[in-house]
Amino acid sequence: MRNQWGKPKAYLRGLTQREERQEGVDFFAQLDPAVRIFAFQFKAPIGKAEGPPYRYTLKKYQHRALFRLARAAANSVFYVLPFYLEIAKLQQDVPNLATDTWLLSVDQLRTADVFGAAASKVVSCTPGQAAINPEYRLLPLSDVTHTGLVGIRPARFASWYRRYRQLDIPRVASRRNPWLARGLRIAVVLPSQPIASP
Repeated sequence: MRNQWGKPKAYLRGLTQREERQEGVDFFAQLDPAVRIFAFQFKAPIGKAEGPPYRYTLKKYQHRALFRLARAAANSVFYVLPFYLEIAKLQQDVPNLATDTWLLSVDQLRTADVFGAAASKVVSCTPGQAAINPEYRLLPLSDVTHTGLVGIRPARFASWYRRYRQLDIPRVASRRNPWLARGLRIAVVLPSQPIASP
């Protein structure tokens, strides 16, 4: 976003647990209606050996919430799948980790098609392709441009987030299950020119 989209001031900031307790919110922003929001759910690879296929676990309850948001605007909600399992490869590619990090657009993954009755699924990935059953296209993070990306309107995102906080969150004992939001990052993009309505 900073380089390819010309948004040099873009950044992400999550509240600390202490700030969340004090403020009572996970995320707060007052946004102009012209702003567009993109959601990125980061996944860590599983396994022991570096190299394709890279495997990631998707959770049905988490995906259901993300898919609901993704239906608001195509190519706005993504799983981020870094092809980095070992420190040596990571250190070799720093600072250009985008060269082997891939995006899987959530809007193409209908929950029933991906999971059926299963609570989780393992997605097996090679460059350009994610195999769950069926196969889906991966976008290289390094090649993503604003072309074809619409983003989610702030009011629609706020509605989804409110529901996500109240209804979609499985409980562990008396507290919120941390796995639903773990790895979820939101990018807020201010347009440099008016954005066409989706």
